[in-house]
Amino acid sequence: MRCDHCANDVPDGVFCTRCGAHQGKTAAPAEAKARVNRYAAHPSEHVIQPSIFTTIFPHLGHTKIHEFRWGFAVGLAGILVLYIAGLITAALLVAIFLVPMLYLIYLYEAQVYRDEPAIVLGFTIGGGAVVGIVLTVLERIVYNPYQAIGNPLHNAGIGVGALLFLGLLVPVAQEVLKPLPALFLPNRADFPETVDGLVFGIAAGLGFSVAESLVAFSSALTSLPPHLTPGNWIYDLTTLAVFQPLLQGSATGMIVAAVWRYRRGRLASREIGGVAVAVIAHIAFALGTQLLKDAQVAPLVVLVWQAVVVGAVLIYVRYLLHHALLEEAAHMGFAETVCPNCHMHIVASGFCPNCGGALTAAPASLKRARKPRAEAPTRAKT
Repeated sequence: MRCDHCANDVPDGVFCTRCGAHQGKTAAPAEAKARVNRYAAHPSEHVIQPSIFTTIFPHLGHTKIHEFRWGFAVGLAGILVLYIAGLITAALLVAIFLVPMLYLIYLYEAQVYRDEPAIVLGFTIGGGAVVGIVLTVLERIVYNPYQAIGNPLHNAGIGVGALLFLGLLVPVAQEVLKPLPALFLPNRADFPETVDGLVFGIAAGLGFSVAESLVAFSSALTSLPPHLTPGNWIYDLTTLAVFQPLLQGSATGMIVAAVWRYRRGRLASREIGGVAVAVIAHIAFALGTQLLKDAQVAPLVVLVWQAVVVGAVLIYVRYLLHHALLEEAAHMGFAETVCPNCHMHIVASGFCPNCGGALTAAPASLKRARKPRAEAPTRAKT
């Protein structure tokens, strides 16, 4: 059949396997190409939807995504139980490692690393952790909030210099240094797609988040008694378990994805915007959190602010990845494969003709199993 939007001859299906547009729809070709109502990695969702798992786990299909959602929910429930029981140290450790551990499982499940798991994991998560330890220790040497509190000259508010250091200089330094492990990954040519750069950047950011949290809460982890009254720890636990790792991972992922696009000669305004959004969002997160805590507002308000910033970052990650997938999937040849989203056996180019999902976001095992076809099949005669 001939696609209504790109005019290519493609296999019969609900969606065009070349451009991914919905067949039979009256949208203009440009509108169909830039569609935002169907997120390329998971076409059942809108692009402007701050969904955590379909954003940071782009290689997984519908069924596997639900397994990770359940794993995350069980982890949060475990943190809540530990908090209620007064086991704050254990709750802190679970909160710090929850999202990074899920990401390790995802990297294994999707086989993003292909045949070199030790190198990829070492340069992304391990390298991010090393950067996190070094940078956070240096930050504590320059400004230690616990020493400031013990200083008799310290008052209830934080100084302007410390505020600018924690809310401006530190976030910028982190966004400059966090991507380095992923950017120096050996054999980068084996991972050409933008989605690979995004995933490696997120992994480096999560490694950094683990190290930063362990150093920042080292005093609490080593000095808290085994059991104590829960108090207000639930707010810090929520930040550690949800908002901080998502911010650190997503921001680094956007920067690395932009560099991946630049190396392929496809850097556009949206990639430059991604770098800017990553830095601005990190500053807004850190500076806003510090100002709200200094103003002694309700801790719930701080969490709402953090949620707004992280939600905005997730939406831009989806916007960036969506357009990258649309562009890169359109250049793939026809092959026999299995759609990671709907699990149908198909003959397709860049998009599944059954659900419209971008096949460049498939796990590495499915990409390797593609059986090239010389041309698209013709519509079967009835």
